[in-house]
Amino acid sequence: MSEEEIKNKIDDEEEEQEKELTAVERFMLLFNKLGDLFVLNVYFTVTCLPIVTIGASFTALYTVTNKMVKNEEGAITKEYFKAWKANLKQGIAIWLIDLIYIAIMVFEYGYVLGHDDQISKVLFILVGAGFFLFALAFPLQFPILARYENTTGRIIFNSLVLAFTYPGTWFKMFFIWALPFVLYYINLKVRVYTWYLWGLILTAIFAYICSMFLLGFYEKLESEPTGE
Repeated sequence: MSEEEIKNKIDDEEEEQEKELTAVERFMLLFNKLGDLFVLNVYFTVTCLPIVTIGASFTALYTVTNKMVKNEEGAITKEYFKAWKANLKQGIAIWLIDLIYIAIMVFEYGYVLGHDDQISKVLFILVGAGFFLFALAFPLQFPILARYENTTGRIIFNSLVLAFTYPGTWFKMFFIWALPFVLYYINLKVRVYTWYLWGLILTAIFAYICSMFLLGFYEKLESEPTGE
């Protein structure tokens, strides 16, 4: 074997070693990311337990996952609870407004099911329109609160407006969160075997996937002229 052939063989072996090292590094990065998402999901689950704090918990979750997709996150614990405390009041307010809105729609729907008069026909239309508006506004409420400072009313209103303005982003968000529930409805076994995973890691993974789409959404919003 000539000296040149030996050199080429050594170079090939070094390239293979670099590729193997890169693969290991990628695996470790993925492993660390999943570990962070697991910890983040546990924090989310625990802080949701009072029920009324679910809005603040979703906001903190998106705050951290938005940074994770850009590899700008710091210590997960510090980042999460800092965002949770900062958005606690508004998160609770928005969540309670959502719950009241849902309760009203459920009450109206109950009346529709139990009556057959002109009022029930009108309420049926109102319930349909109300659900449509809620489905538009809800997916973007907490991601917007996680990114921007504004009044509670403006956050909800902007969520609705932006759903119309950026239907592609809204649809991705809605589809990501709605798909599991559709699967659960179609196949009960899926729910039986996976329900506990929501408390361990699935919620954070779904939020992370959403944040991948939200990255471009935020950039579009912030690149537009403010008119000031």
